[in-house]
Amino acid sequence: MAALVVLAVPAQAITTGTTTSAFAAVGPTLGVQVTPDWVVTAFHVSAALQPGFTFTNGYGIRTVAALYAAPGSGVFPANDLALVRLAPALSPTPYLQVSSDLFPEGLFSPVPVTIVSGSYLYAPLRGYAFTAVNEFRTMIDADDAGPLLPVVANYLISNDRLVYAEGGDSGGALFLGHVTDSTSALLGVTSVRFDDANNVPFGSGFVALAAYRSWIDGTMAADLADSQMLSWVSAVPEPGSLLLWALGLTLLAGAVRRRTA
Repeated sequence: MAALVVLAVPAQAITTGTTTSAFAAVGPTLGVQVTPDWVVTAFHVSAALQPGFTFTNGYGIRTVAALYAAPGSGVFPANDLALVRLAPALSPTPYLQVSSDLFPEGLFSPVPVTIVSGSYLYAPLRGYAFTAVNEFRTMIDADDAGPLLPVVANYLISNDRLVYAEGGDSGGALFLGHVTDSTSALLGVTSVRFDDANNVPFGSGFVALAAYRSWIDGTMAADLADSQMLSWVSAVPEPGSLLLWALGLTLLAGAVRRRTA
């Protein structure tokens, strides 16, 4: 895999993205609200979601009550995932469906997906773009055979040179299918933009939530502030059926190191 290059300055989010007021669960303060009181986000942006800080999305402004880092996180891009519990609100928000499907290691037939950013141009607007993921990598070599060792990242990867995440997209959502709202299954959260050796972007990496199901479920169950748990669903076909499924969705639609904070 080509080298990754760090990006630490904000940009105008998803390349070729479209402005939308939908996907209310995705917040410009970096994260995706998956239950009335819980948010998933990329660990490397979680400093903005410390207890006492606020989380903002299309449902309003909430106070952060607790923050949990995935085991092995802390040195980007290793296990770039965090859970945030929000203080209870008077008006409950919907549960998102979250995919429990694990992808095969390496390349697979393309699966249509939608990238959603909460930082598109300006709040309260968000941005979305259609692409596909076609690779899953448990390990990522952040400096492409340099002095750093490969780390566990559990990335779903879109090798797309036209549609990719940008600065400000980290913690955004990856939804299954080409969709214009959040009624499909959430696959992951945005973590990284990949560049080739000439610093030309060629794709994006998203932390696959299903790979962390046991930690997510255990963490939420151990926090006794509420009894909320993720709504896990199986939504992705078996690997052998992925190509036919992708073609079917297309026909239906017709009738490191560059982190994205």
